[in-house]
Amino acid sequence: MGSFYYSLFLHYRLSAIGRKIYVIGRTAMLRCDTWTGTVVPLQGPVFSRKKFAVAVVGGKIYVAGGCVAVEEYDPVRNTWRVVAHAPRKRYGCVGASVDGVFYIIGGLKLGGASGNEMLVARGSRASDAAHVYASSMDLYDAVNGVWLRSRSVPGGGCVVAACAAAGEIYILSSHAVELSFWKFNGSRKSNGFGEWCRIKSPPLPAQVRLDSTVRFSCVGIGEKVMLVQVNGCIDDLLRRSGRVERGVKEGLVLVYDCVAGEWSRAADLPEVIRRSACVCVEC
Repeated sequence: MGSFYYSLFLHYRLSAIGRKIYVIGRTAMLRCDTWTGTVVPLQGPVFSRKKFAVAVVGGKIYVAGGCVAVEEYDPVRNTWRVVAHAPRKRYGCVGASVDGVFYIIGGLKLGGASGNEMLVARGSRASDAAHVYASSMDLYDAVNGVWLRSRSVPGGGCVVAACAAAGEIYILSSHAVELSFWKFNGSRKSNGFGEWCRIKSPPLPAQVRLDSTVRFSCVGIGEKVMLVQVNGCIDDLLRRSGRVERGVKEGLVLVYDCVAGEWSRAADLPEVIRRSACVCVEC
């Protein structure tokens, strides 16, 4: 059964293999054994990077983003190696894995004009280039060591959260005036591989815009997607849930049942934990 973990989110990414959690930084890594509670420092990726994507494929950890190199970590040999060069140099991206494929999703162009690249006037070349990255995902076939055809979220938008669950990739996308929720068929043995389907959006106020003030992280656990609010204030939604106080800024947890196609409310994130990332550990 999958267990759900929260952890502090700075410039690190989390990955889980068996009972061990790997916390990967720009140049270093920690391995935490969830049974014994021991923490061991390890050598990090070959290339220094930040705001990168990470996922486990076939018992190995893959990282991409923050630089052009895609790296693989073998936990048995405790070694890193470069396995490919990304078709797009992006950062601020999200990683996920389904059926032997490493998905590098969303983010911005590495080496862009500024961190406000998405704010460039609509219709300009810079704005168009930014949206190509923010609404797309690159697919690396880790089994065969080749890149598959890149895909884009229908209708564009900016990917703000993504994860894998039940053999599919789930993506929350912001279109400035609305949010959309999508699933991408990641089962390569099915006839529907590569197909997109728009599904029921999370129950958030229509006026919520996911920018620098409201952010989410999500993780797949079995046949469910956990969507966790990690930053920002959504008082209107909290009041609709029967809470009258203002100033509660973070901690909302929503659960999407991939089979039933419905959202439900889970317990809020504890007061002591904020700006978190999440990871699922099979145990």
